Amino acid sequence: MDLTPTPLAAPLDDYLREVVQTLHAAVRQGMRRAADDPRAASPQIADCEDILTVIMAGKAAEWLDL
Repeated sequence: MDLTPTPLAAPLDDYLREVVQTLHAAVRQGMRRAADDPRAASPQIADCEDILTVIMAGKAAEWLDL
């Protein structure tokens, strides 16, 4: 089976790569803060929740301004 990428594939991959990197940075920062004070990680936890909510909504056209 030969799969031909659609024109949307490359920009979507780039966008999702950036999202994963941002999510990873927020988690890493939150974990460092949580080691000292679990409540201090609340902003990073909220950021992660916001990012995941946008991704799970699946409105790719809005992410890429299509």
